[in-house]
Amino acid sequence: MFIAKAVAATLLAGSFGGLTSPPSGDAAAHEKQTRLEVRRVACMTEKGLDYIASPEPRYTWQSGERERLAGDLEALRAYRAKYGFGVWAPNVYPKDSVVNPVQQENPNNKMLMSLSAGQLKKWRATDESCFSQAVKEVLGKTVTSQEDYSDQLEAAVRKSLSVLDRDTQLVQLGKQFAACLDVSRTEPTALDGLSHTKIVRQASDVAKKAWQGERPKGRTVIFRPNLKPAQARPYLDKEIKAALKDLECGKGFYAAYSPKAMEITSRVYQEFGREGAAQAIPSRIYRRFA
Repeated sequence: MFIAKAVAATLLAGSFGGLTSPPSGDAAAHEKQTRLEVRRVACMTEKGLDYIASPEPRYTWQSGERERLAGDLEALRAYRAKYGFGVWAPNVYPKDSVVNPVQQENPNNKMLMSLSAGQLKKWRATDESCFSQAVKEVLGKTVTSQEDYSDQLEAAVRKSLSVLDRDTQLVQLGKQFAACLDVSRTEPTALDGLSHTKIVRQASDVAKKAWQGERPKGRTVIFRPNLKPAQARPYLDKEIKAALKDLECGKGFYAAYSPKAMEITSRVYQEFGREGAAQAIPSRIYRRFA
């Protein structure tokens, strides 16, 4: 299967469509997100169309998840020893909720499936307009669509994180990390997820070979493999080795970088009325690859 840029934000970073994603831990983000949905409902009702509010459900943190995000080495090592970076693990462990979290169905899906092609086109256009209006009223931001909103959120995160590339401590740790990995990039924000990105590229290349459908034109596409557990296991074994080496090389770096990056990302997510800051790192990795 593939993930196009147009839907990457929905599938990888959570959405207003009801997918589960870890929160920033700030109730203010959830409160803004709920207000956005309330305004969206009101706007759609005024236009004579149905829409059921579907803000992100509050998330129950998995064991060790907060610690990993804070750069705790033992928590990171325990996760990576089983799941690597989490790229091939969903194939190997299809019933494991750690890498295959239960996704909440959008309550609007049943209604949308009942619409004709023309009605659906009208509904989507109106919903985009109402979403943009809600963002303006609640957040004071101007967006043209849900994709534009996600793009602006991503750009704001990147811009805010760039300050870490001027952090003296992180710059020094980044040079040591890069030397150990034998890579040329030394900027802290570039090193964060660099090894992960290589595995994503590998998995996409494997999936491309099996893809039979037509690729969307004019869109960047990230392919995700659809292999059975036994087929994916050798790839995961190699991923685990790479993930543990990355951790060993970057243990000092992650301990210093991760909490700062998470605090910055959470602040931006709150500004945009979006929970799910914990998922921003994997999202950035996929977008970087794209």
